[in-house]
Amino acid sequence: MKKLIPILQNLIYTTYLAELLPFSTSLFFLKKIQSRGAKVFFFYVSALAFFLCLSVYFKFIQHDRAQQLLVNRIFLLVEFALLAKYYYYQLQYKHKKTIFLSATLGFLFYSIFDYLTVKSPQDFSFIPLVIECLFFAMVIVYFFYEKIQFNLSIPILHTSEFWVSVAFLLYFSGNFFLFLFSKSMFSNPAFKAQYTIIYSSITIIKDVLVSVAILVNVYVNNNQNRLNNPIDIDLGTFNPLQK
Repeated sequence: MKKLIPILQNLIYTTYLAELLPFSTSLFFLKKIQSRGAKVFFFYVSALAFFLCLSVYFKFIQHDRAQQLLVNRIFLLVEFALLAKYYYYQLQYKHKKTIFLSATLGFLFYSIFDYLTVKSPQDFSFIPLVIECLFFAMVIVYFFYEKIQFNLSIPILHTSEFWVSVAFLLYFSGNFFLFLFSKSMFSNPAFKAQYTIIYSSITIIKDVLVSVAILVNVYVNNNQNRLNNPIDIDLGTFNPLQK
């Protein structure tokens, strides 16, 4: 187990760097972010980078676990709200406004209740994470169902929302049972090691796929702009008898 600790620590550091990758990629292609959904997603990756730096500050510099967990809880609320707004723009379901608004408010009230009823500020409750994973896994599955029903002008693999949805479906479905079991088993050192390996691996893959989504968004925008440019079809005057 002692030999595994440095490896796990390096994996955690790699995960932190991977979480900054989507924000860095978005900054590089900031001028290409034009649609409302893409702008909301940029706010999400910006919030992810900001709260991650804040969490790292309280964990490694201040050594204040209570403040770190509070930052993580606040980010969870921000993440839920921004992802709900993102999929509000992606779905065509007529009752989507009511569902996303009700879900966001319900998640907010439950998170506040969960924070107030926790035994100690240094204890982290995994139940809000489980709820978030379950809700957005169902939303993303319905998103793919809608894409099957409607004809697309471009292949679905060439859309950024497809890669974003694949990334988060992997993330939420892969971590659902991990968060569910963490409520009762997180005190077990062996489970903590497994938790770190599974969570970090899934998160790194998620961040790589999200970065791919940003690159795809740039590629699609460039192609659309190229197709929208007028084509010069003036071939000149053809005068075969003129010397």
